[in-house]
Amino acid sequence: MQGQPLSGLRVVEVAMFAPDATGMHLADLGAEVIKVEEPGLGDPARLLGVPFRGESSATRRGNRGKTSLMLDLRSAAGQAVFRDLVHTADVVVEGMRAGALDRRGLGYEALRKINPRLVFASVSGWGSSGPYRNLGSHGLAFDAFAGLAPPRRVDGRAARPIGHVWQGLEAGPLYAALGILACVLRARATGESCQVEVSQADAAAAWNGWRIAHDAEAARVGAGDRSDREALLALESAAEGAGQTGERDLTARDVRYQYYDASDGPVLLMATETRFWKNFCEAIGRLDLFERWPGRPHADHDYGNEVLRDELCRIFALRTQAEWIALFIEADVAGAPVHQGGETHGDPHFEARDLWLDERVHGLRLVAPPIRIDGERAIAARRSPRGGEHTEHVLREILGYDDERIARLRRAGAIPGEPT
Repeated sequence: MQGQPLSGLRVVEVAMFAPDATGMHLADLGAEVIKVEEPGLGDPARLLGVPFRGESSATRRGNRGKTSLMLDLRSAAGQAVFRDLVHTADVVVEGMRAGALDRRGLGYEALRKINPRLVFASVSGWGSSGPYRNLGSHGLAFDAFAGLAPPRRVDGRAARPIGHVWQGLEAGPLYAALGILACVLRARATGESCQVEVSQADAAAAWNGWRIAHDAEAARVGAGDRSDREALLALESAAEGAGQTGERDLTARDVRYQYYDASDGPVLLMATETRFWKNFCEAIGRLDLFERWPGRPHADHDYGNEVLRDELCRIFALRTQAEWIALFIEADVAGAPVHQGGETHGDPHFEARDLWLDERVHGLRLVAPPIRIDGERAIAARRSPRGGEHTEHVLREILGYDDERIARLRRAGAIPGEPT
C-alpha cells in the first residue's frame, strides 16, 4: 500500500496483554509503534497459550508491525531514555492498570511538560475511578461484569461459558484507537495535549448497552417508578426480547427474522420488510403465503405465527444452505448463512475476501483486520518482534545515542546486558 494513512505517526506503547491491540490497530494503518517492554521476559502475553515456534499466538497478532525496545522504567536511567523517546513521539499508550506510568513519574501531567502536543491514552481493565479501579482482571472478567458471559450450569455447579468470544478486551483497544486519532487531529490543529481513557469493562458494557438499559428501566418500573412504559417496550425490542422466556420470548417466537434448518445447516431469514417478504414468497413459488400474511410495510417479525413458522420449517428443509443463499442473492431477500464457532473459514465469501494474514510473514494463520484503504487491506507488513529486538535500533537511529551512552545504560541495567 502506498502512503499508509498513519505514516509518520510515532506511538510509544507500554502495554501488557490485550491493550497492546491499541498499537496493533495503529500499526496496521502505518503508524510507527515502539513497544517498550521490561528487560527479561517483556510483555507477559509472550507466554500466553501454547507457544508456536517459540512465540505465542497472542504476541504474533497483537504486536505485528511494531518495534520492541527493552527498557527498565523502574530505573532512573530507563526513565530518562523514556522521556527522550516521548519527546519525539505523537502518542503514548499506557496499557496496564490505570496510573501505572504515573507511579513511575511518567504519567500524563509529567509527560505533557516534555511534549506539549502529546496524546496520552490509558487503556485499562476498569478505568481510573470507581471501586474496581485496583481490581486485577483480564480476559473474561469484563464480559462477565457486563452481562455478556452468563454462567452455565455443569453438574449442578456454576461454570464459565464455552466457546465465548471476548468482547470487552477486543472493543476497548478499538475505542482507544478511535479516541487517539481524534485527539491527534486536535493536537495538530491546536498544539494542545490530550488525554484519552478507555476501560475494557466500560467497552463491554457499551457492547451490551441495549440489554443493560432495558433491565435498568425494568427495575424502575418494577419499583413503582412512573417511567414511561413505552420506553421499556422500545428497549425490550432493541435488546431482542431482553429478559423474556417461555411464552413471552420474542426471539424464539419470531417468524420472519429467524433461523431455519436447511438440509445441511441453518440459515437466517430476515424478511421483515414487505419487499423482502414478497420477494421470498415469489422466489419459492408460494405467493399464497404473502397474500395470507402480508404484514406491515416495515419491521414486521410476525411474532407468534406458529402456522407460518411450521410451514417455513418444512420449506427450508428442502434445500441446502448454499442453495438458499444463492436464492436470497438472486431474488433480493435479506438473510445469511449461520455458522458454528469457527466454521466461517470455510465460507466462500470469507475466502473471496482474502481474510487471512500471510503466514510466511506472521508465522501463523491469523485473521486479517477488516479495514481496506484504496482497495488494499490495512495490515502491518512486518511480523511481531522478539522482545527487545529493536533496542539498539531505537537508541541509535531514533534517539541518536552513541556507543558510550548505550554502554552506560547496559551497566546501569536499564537495557538488556547484551544486544537482542
